[in-house]
Amino acid sequence: MTTTYWGDGSPSWLKIFAALDVEPWERLTLHLAAREVQVSEAISPSSVQVHRTGNYWHVDTDKIHVRIVASGFTWTVMQDSGSGKHEVEHEILFTDDAGEKCRPEIDNEWKPVQVRDGVLILEAQGHWRRADDNLIARVTCRLHFLADSETVAVETCLHNPQRAHHAGGLWDLGDPGSVHFTSLEIRASLFGSERVYVKPEVHGEAVSVPVGEALQLYQDSSGGEHWDSRNHIDFAGNSTVHFRGYQLASDNEIVSRGARATPIGGLTGPGGSVWGSLRQFWQNFPSALDVRKDKLTLGLFPASGKPYELQGGERKTHKAYLNYGDDPEALNWTQAPLIPVIDTRHFEQAEAFPWFKVDREPDALDFLIRRGVEGPRNFFVKREQIDEYGWRNFGDVFADHETHYQKSGEEPLISHYNNQYDAIYGFARQFALTGDRRWFELMDDLAKHVTDIDIYHTKEDRIEYNGGLFWHTDHYLDAHTATHRTFTCHNTSSSTPGQTGGGPASEHCYTTGLLYHYYLTGSDASRDAVLQLANWMTAAHEGQGGLLEQLLALKKHEIPKLKLMLRGERLMPHRYPFTRGTGNYLNALLDAWLLEPLGPWLERAESVIRDTIHPGDNIDQRDLLNVETGWSYLILLASVVRYLALKEEVDEKDETYRYALESFLRYAAWMRTNERPFLADPEQLEFPNDTWVAQDVRKAMLMFQAASYDTGNAEAYHAKGQEWLDYVCDRLENSSEAEYARILIILMQNYGPQHLEPATEPVPAGLDVESTRRQPTLTWRRLITRMAQRIARGFLTFHPRREKAWLSARLDST
Repeated sequence: MTTTYWGDGSPSWLKIFAALDVEPWERLTLHLAAREVQVSEAISPSSVQVHRTGNYWHVDTDKIHVRIVASGFTWTVMQDSGSGKHEVEHEILFTDDAGEKCRPEIDNEWKPVQVRDGVLILEAQGHWRRADDNLIARVTCRLHFLADSETVAVETCLHNPQRAHHAGGLWDLGDPGSVHFTSLEIRASLFGSERVYVKPEVHGEAVSVPVGEALQLYQDSSGGEHWDSRNHIDFAGNSTVHFRGYQLASDNEIVSRGARATPIGGLTGPGGSVWGSLRQFWQNFPSALDVRKDKLTLGLFPASGKPYELQGGERKTHKAYLNYGDDPEALNWTQAPLIPVIDTRHFEQAEAFPWFKVDREPDALDFLIRRGVEGPRNFFVKREQIDEYGWRNFGDVFADHETHYQKSGEEPLISHYNNQYDAIYGFARQFALTGDRRWFELMDDLAKHVTDIDIYHTKEDRIEYNGGLFWHTDHYLDAHTATHRTFTCHNTSSSTPGQTGGGPASEHCYTTGLLYHYYLTGSDASRDAVLQLANWMTAAHEGQGGLLEQLLALKKHEIPKLKLMLRGERLMPHRYPFTRGTGNYLNALLDAWLLEPLGPWLERAESVIRDTIHPGDNIDQRDLLNVETGWSYLILLASVVRYLALKEEVDEKDETYRYALESFLRYAAWMRTNERPFLADPEQLEFPNDTWVAQDVRKAMLMFQAASYDTGNAEAYHAKGQEWLDYVCDRLENSSEAEYARILIILMQNYGPQHLEPATEPVPAGLDVESTRRQPTLTWRRLITRMAQRIARGFLTFHPRREKAWLSARLDST
């Protein structure tokens, strides 16, 4: 299955489905070969058969037959065995905060979303309705079938599409927009079963008892050293965990305890068997597996005595597996699935990652980054420090750098990193470079967390918030009850001067890692997230129309410039700020373009470049050496270079390409002359720590990139890049801060350009150098035109309902 294409229409990334049986420690090498296939040789697109009759979908994998109610979340699996046919009935159950069963309603009936390569995926979307007829939450369910297989995967995503009210820009639990419920379960019923079976851990001993008894396994907490961390609290600040690890009970009497369960449970009898497991069972606690007469129940959100709170715009995805064969070990693999590793040389030859080099000796930067999985404070150890586990937390990175100014012996702050500086991309690149599955796990876990928890999945809030990405929780302060949503009412001050509230912001949006997660896994959630974030960034920067919106934008952007020009000041003509926010916007547009080459994304990206930077800019006027306000221009320049690299891939060195290149080289020349390490002037920094040393790696990589373009100055650029890179590595090698999450992630995000070869060919000609290097100035005509365009757009998109919704969204959160 092709997931993305090269510019000429040929496949670039493929998603391949295969059922493999690999023994422990066995190494299996697969070779992909392309060949011509004659029509007579062509095989059916799928050996999983599916058809619709009346109100049912019918699926046949050759091992099982499944009948799915088209308008409900119920299905039946039928299988032939030596003793005849047997049926297993299934349903998804949801109870509200009072413990009352809710009624499921299908909005979009089950439909195939993939039917090929021996794989079938059916999807249905709906919602839960209370007994009082009020809607409570949305749900999306996917059933995954594989040809010649007795296993079905059930993917369930629970979603609260309502907005949070976030009064004062604060995002704590207990918000009126939250949904409260007590359970979400998948239940399989096998009538006539004789024994119930539970194996608490994959390599542990199984417990099997007659159906007159019941086995209940409940994972209450992570089972780690800090299982009762302050990370696990409800809206009132009370702990949501009760005991360490899991308990296995027989008829409600505890028979064993343990730390971290990876259970398989099942029912068996003359009529057949059914086995079930939950992916990452203990990591996403609380979780439960209940097996009793005729019923196997997988507790995605098990009844635990307290209601769960799903915040406005939050969702959670679980994956369960059900098997209908005779082998109780058949689902062991689901707790540690195979991770295919592609030869690193293929990544290099295909230019799958920019500036990717293999077959070389690791250098100082490699050794620093390797601490992320091998150092004493590696990313897995960080999880344990604040117990970054549980259904809402698992996958995120503990922002341990925020503890830097704490006193020795203090309990660490609860601080969440939320993919800042694109940790997902850093993990993906290191996995591709090393083949080490630990990097894959970090990438995969974080991507799933981001797509569910960190993205604000609502359309009911402010335009600049809807669909956006929450940034890291507040610097050097505890998150308290804000979970992963930045600002909390429990902090009366903020590390950001003058700011104690706010929401998703373009300064903190990173999409490239999600793009690569999609490339490496085929995850639709990550693909959708890239496009959603690109649309959010577009709305945040361009607006969506409406008179009130345009008048506010006029007040914020054009009126201040009008006042300055009336005072006789000369201003740059650019529309977008020279900051990481614009750099992130450009990156998001480029990532969306890679997914949808025929969409508007590239044209918009090139428009952003032209309205942000110019070869003739008066760079001193930018005040870039004012570090606290100017440093992030480095992220913007890196996104411009990425644009150049992507245009080169499709062999489009057109006028806009040359314009961007001229602009970049103009700024690179200024950097080589004017920039120096951030800590050279520590008094200008609010927090002069070694994070600023890591940030200097951005300058080094930009110099290496400039050296790859500018033949005349290649040697000087390369020498300056090496000087700054050596400074970063030498300083961090002996720093106690080198293993902080933020530092490691900055190093990983910017890794690669140091391997570029200095340019040997001249810069592409074709620009009118004299005109492009003439200093651009905002003219009265251009400013008045912009103001007129805003007002015209406001009137053209005016609608009373739109204006009312816009105003209500803003007033409701003040």
